[in-house]
This record gives sequence, structure tokens and C-alpha cells, in this order.
Amino acid sequence: MSLKVLIVDPDWHFLAQARNALEARGDITVHEARPDQAVRRAEHWCPDLVIINAELRDCCDGDLLERLGRLSPRPAILLTAGVDQFAKAWRAWQRGGDELLLKPLMHPGELHVAVLHARENMLVPHRLLIPAQPVAVSA
Repeated sequence: MSLKVLIVDPDWHFLAQARNALEARGDITVHEARPDQAVRRAEHWCPDLVIINAELRDCCDGDLLERLGRLSPRPAILLTAGVDQFAKAWRAWQRGGDELLLKPLMHPGELHVAVLHARENMLVPHRLLIPAQPVAVSA
């Protein structure tokens, strides 16, 4: 089954990799450079998956992840980030991403696995969030 995938990531190298990997599997991809345009596109096109650069999550009117989360049907959300941006990407994931993919991609299969996980995680009703503070455990 092919997926409709909206990519919101200004990294042109990643965009080319993602498009090649997804379209080779028969998926349909669309790229939007600006988050506000991406939300409008998602409202009308109803993608199955949105791939978002984690740094863009809150750069439009309201939180991008929150706005995408209110769509019906809600798309799976795959966040991308460079290894050097892990902390920011982790915070974005906690706010509503279904999966996190670190760049650069070493193999196109990494994207496929992340897409599968994002779609599976989207179906989980409640996410177990890791507490910000360590929890004391008594023996």
C-alpha cells in the first residue's frame, strides 16, 4: 500500500534521499518549505505521514505538531534532526512526534523503518513519557 507523505524539511540533501527512498517503494511525496503552508497542504491533501524537521515544530502560528495533531484523520508524524540537535529533537518528540529519525541517513532502509515505527506509534493511545527528573527508587 502506498503512502501519501508530506515532507517539511529545509535540508535539500535529506529531501532528495527521502524522496528517492519513499518513491522507490511507491509512495507519493510532496515537499513544503514553510510550516504554515505545510499545515494548509495537510488539511486539504490528508497525508498518511508528515516528516518534519524538529527545529520547525514551533515556528508557525501555534505549535506545528499541535496543529497537525488536530487534523482528522491525524497523520503519523516523523521528526528529523541532525545528531547535534538531539536535545531539541527529543523535546519535539515528547510534544507530539510519533518517531524520531537522526540524520544523516546511512542507508535508505533507516527511513523505511522509521516510517513503520511512526505509523505504529501513532496508533498507541498514550505515550509513556520519561520523567524529566530522576525517580528515586528505594531498596
